[in-house]
Amino acid sequence: MDKRTFTGILLIGLVIMVWSTFFAPQPEQKETIAVNGDTNRVETNVPVVGDLETEDDPDAPKQTPDEEEPDQRVEGPWSAYVGGENRQVTISTPLYEAVLNSNGALLYRYTIKSYDAWYGEPVQLIEDSAGFGGELALTLYRGTEAIETDDFSFAFDRSGTIELGENDSIVLRATLTPATTSETPQEEDPVDGETPTETAPAETGGNETLVKEFVFRGNSYAIGLEVDAPKTDRFTIEWRGGLKYQEYSSVDESNNARAYAMLGDEELEDFDTDTDNPGKREVYEGAIEWVGTKTKYFAAALIPHSAPVAEATVSGFSYPVENEGLIKDYQFSLTTPSGNGPQDFTVLLAPLEHDIAREFNLTGMIDYGFMEFLIRPISEYVLLPLFRFIHSFIANWGLVIIVFSLLIRGALWPLSIPQIRSSEKMRLVQPLMTEMREKYKDDQQKAQMETMKLYREYGVNPAGGCLPLILQLPILYALWTTLANAIDLRQAEFTLWINDLSVPDILFELPVSLPLIGDQLSGLALIMGATLFIQQKLMITDPKQKMIVYIMPVFLTIAFNYFPAGLNLYYLVYNLLSIAQHYYMRNIASSTLTLEDLKAQAKNKKKGWLSSKLEEAQKMAEMQNQSRSGNARK
Repeated sequence: MDKRTFTGILLIGLVIMVWSTFFAPQPEQKETIAVNGDTNRVETNVPVVGDLETEDDPDAPKQTPDEEEPDQRVEGPWSAYVGGENRQVTISTPLYEAVLNSNGALLYRYTIKSYDAWYGEPVQLIEDSAGFGGELALTLYRGTEAIETDDFSFAFDRSGTIELGENDSIVLRATLTPATTSETPQEEDPVDGETPTETAPAETGGNETLVKEFVFRGNSYAIGLEVDAPKTDRFTIEWRGGLKYQEYSSVDESNNARAYAMLGDEELEDFDTDTDNPGKREVYEGAIEWVGTKTKYFAAALIPHSAPVAEATVSGFSYPVENEGLIKDYQFSLTTPSGNGPQDFTVLLAPLEHDIAREFNLTGMIDYGFMEFLIRPISEYVLLPLFRFIHSFIANWGLVIIVFSLLIRGALWPLSIPQIRSSEKMRLVQPLMTEMREKYKDDQQKAQMETMKLYREYGVNPAGGCLPLILQLPILYALWTTLANAIDLRQAEFTLWINDLSVPDILFELPVSLPLIGDQLSGLALIMGATLFIQQKLMITDPKQKMIVYIMPVFLTIAFNYFPAGLNLYYLVYNLLSIAQHYYMRNIASSTLTLEDLKAQAKNKKKGWLSSKLEEAQKMAEMQNQSRSGNARK
């Protein structure tokens, strides 16, 4: 390693250390949203708009009171609460709109206002197939008896649509009080915004009132959930419908879809399913920090707070859909002991933004590929903060990527100089090597000996550019994962035909689907392939490697044809800068080399490790050749 390479490594390390110390985001204290305590029960002038009847909502499930006998799964005083009329409550905040069904007190809709699905409608994450009542289903256990509460008619203490401002919060209480008669108590409509009065519990030999209490805040995607389930051994909260897909390519979204369980503070279980094992299921026991699932850009998680969780379960189904698509649905649940007072949870449904993930300790959901111990710190504490810092004064994300490329190329400049100089040395001695190979074309051993002698005479190290390239690889790979995972690029326009930096830019569509290429071509991939061809022509001068100059650009163009436009834009700019640097060092820089310069430098330069080894190998080969020649004469 020469002085320049060492200096480059030192400078990059210094930049990373300084940036991490002064500019990297500091971990925030995770805010626990619980329903105990007065601070979480503050309501600031929250208006309650009249009753929102089911029949007024065309998207709501049409349900009528069950006139038949109660479900035989439910016995005793609970049976009267099966099949009641469904009512809905809507909570609207600046961030999202949530709709809850009274049947099961389930989360029926969750719409994120600041993000749109690929078809233009706001992102709605809850499964909306016919007959699906919603998420956060509650199952009670008494010994071996399981009581599913999906069809139980809970009484909400509010109704209609509730609007929250950014600094507002509200507690919504869903209550189920068993009765001794078969009559189902009816919830009274509120008058002038007053809270309806709950039906008094009947004498059932103890308090068996079941309560699900939700906390909504105007400035957070997190929903507080408290469950009070007395007279039961344990209960399970379930997420059953996966997350609704939001991107145009279901295959791309499925490739990024996963389920996770965090055991303790360190052990993250990554769960994936496939078409070969559609009913795959895992059960994790012990201290569960959280369990959840994600698609490419959105996540759902259930985080327990007040009680030890006995068990977390994740399962997944993978199935093909039309147009060669693929869907992966992940379910998860938490089982916890009950009967010792209310149990608190946080339900998080949110875009997978890094700051949100970090706040709730969910950064493990953001995939940084292999060698995460090395790649994740570079991405989280250097590249992503730098990326967003540039965006703080440049609105267009395409321009941000271009400036980002300039900065990264500038930071890696010291490491790229030895690589370029090594290729220049190889270019200068290439005519001598061609002449020598032609001279000894019938004696390969002699040709190899003369090649090593040529390398030593002109100070050429065939592997001289390898070390700087290897040192760049973690940074370049971290760049790839950072841009691939950044929700900031989702639906971000650049210019011309590039209207979404998070998906491939389609310059034109082909009339037929071609092998490997498909039926569309990326404009940025084509341009990048052309720049890669120019770069290869500059770097590779050995006739034996001539095919690489043509094969690599074609191969990478096909591969990059499926890459997001943001990634292709970055690599295109990076290639252009590499070509410019190579041209500058070859034709303009004062350090332009000649064969005479190489020979003079080789004489004055202290031998390195590789040069010494090459010289030793050459001497050994010469001795063996002389020995064989002597034996032949005898």
